[in-house]
Amino acid sequence: MFALTKTHKGLLLGVSAYLLWAFLSLYWKLLAGVNSYNTFSYRIIWTAVTMLIYMLVIRNRSRYTQELKELWLDRKQFYRAIAAAFLIAINWLTYIYAIANGHATESSLGYYMMPLVSVFLALVILKESLTSATSLAVLVAAVGVGVLVWQTGYLPLIALLLAFSFGFYGLLKKGTRLSSDVAMLFEAGVILPFVLVYLLFFSHESLTDYSLAENILLALLGIITTIPLLLYAESLKLAPLNLVGFIQYLNPTIQLLIALMVFGEKLSLGQLYGLIFIWIAIGLFVIGQIVLLKRQKS
Repeated sequence: MFALTKTHKGLLLGVSAYLLWAFLSLYWKLLAGVNSYNTFSYRIIWTAVTMLIYMLVIRNRSRYTQELKELWLDRKQFYRAIAAAFLIAINWLTYIYAIANGHATESSLGYYMMPLVSVFLALVILKESLTSATSLAVLVAAVGVGVLVWQTGYLPLIALLLAFSFGFYGLLKKGTRLSSDVAMLFEAGVILPFVLVYLLFFSHESLTDYSLAENILLALLGIITTIPLLLYAESLKLAPLNLVGFIQYLNPTIQLLIALMVFGEKLSLGQLYGLIFIWIAIGLFVIGQIVLLKRQKS
């Protein structure tokens, strides 16, 4: 009988997380009848509730309290964590809006760009050195965006907003000491007052306006948000980060297939040209990472 190694288990968990993230687009489409801002607001609320329940179930409140206390005492880390909360909120809201309004193809482009944007930000802000293959990958990706703008006549704002909001989010999270579950609780808690104010005073919809199915889907938002993250966090404990990183392209690839085959979106020639450049950039990036791994092993 085949026995799974620690790395295999980690990769399996990572694949599970990325698959769940990819199929989230189907979930958001089921909620297309709900205003995007409301869907986002209920996602924040139910994520906070789910994480509080999770904290009580695992009975590890002392760890949560200790990590949050340490964060409060380190003012620099505290403000970085708050900024990170707003960035992930922007990312979530943009993605929900994109799916609900027929821009799933463009959102998949944003997810393809995310790792390349992260590398670009590391170069510009952190002054990290890049391999020649990675530098070329970033350049080709930039050309791809330029071609996309030239061919379609518009800037892919959704793709860029998704990629850069998550890129800056990762940048702020770099070096932070919060574990993933505590960070999710904190980030949801930061945004919670804002969404409550929105729902109470500015929203023109209420839960009574939705069908039973929509209310159930909204109530499950906390679970479908936390499960992939916890799977991903566990995968990083078992498998090397670089290996888990290679499978991240499952997410946008499946998103793109769903957009074209399920949602019936059309891929314009300009979008195709842009995607080809992005795919070439990803290929260069992956090859560069493989070469780097081989050098490190030798």
